[in-house]
Amino acid sequence: MGKIVAIGGGDAMAGQTREIDECIVRMAHKERPKFLFLPTASEDAEPYIVFINAYFCGMGCETSTLRLISEKPARKTVEEKISSADIIYVGGGDTSGGMMHVWHEYGVDSCLRQAYQHGTILCGTSAGAICWAVFGRSDSDSTMNQGWWDYGREGGLSLIPAAICPHYNQKGQEGFDRMMVGEKIPGIALEDGTALVEEDGVYHLLRAAGGGRGFLFKSAPGISEKTEIREGEYFRLS
Repeated sequence: MGKIVAIGGGDAMAGQTREIDECIVRMAHKERPKFLFLPTASEDAEPYIVFINAYFCGMGCETSTLRLISEKPARKTVEEKISSADIIYVGGGDTSGGMMHVWHEYGVDSCLRQAYQHGTILCGTSAGAICWAVFGRSDSDSTMNQGWWDYGREGGLSLIPAAICPHYNQKGQEGFDRMMVGEKIPGIALEDGTALVEEDGVYHLLRAAGGGRGFLFKSAPGISEKTEIREGEYFRLS
């Protein structure tokens, strides 16, 4: 089985996720791991692609990018790129733009599930954290409702059997607390500079320098219990 690192957010250009990203590279246990970037949520934004590739190349990775929107690759190309990667990193962006639909169109969703089964490290930030969960709370599709922001609910690949809320430290994300009331699955809220790490069904929190906190939600009919996840604490979600 692979590993998953879901990052709650933070500006990589400003070094806000540096320690997390370095840990991801070390997890591959290779001198020069093959790193694949999926920038679908940013609609293949070229400046973002250039930065991420240079950033992880500087950490010793052999980098490449899977551009689904701008290049429209053949399914065979998609399969080959995903199956040959040691690390697959999903970038942040607009989850309401149909990232999961695009993935399904090119067979990316099934390829990622297979990659996880074969031991690949799956990771990403913001939208790239939501995609591994059952669903996530997204600010890309938000509306004002009686003084509260109602945020979108975006489905994911369900590799993490929980809901995920990135950017939990930012204004309006407290609505995730209301969203989790009565949910049948757990919830994970991640502040910027914080990541949820999964390996063999066991989870723990990883923080960058100056990173925030993570919270676990367990729900019952009409209520939701929130506890802070302590650094060094290992737990299961089932």
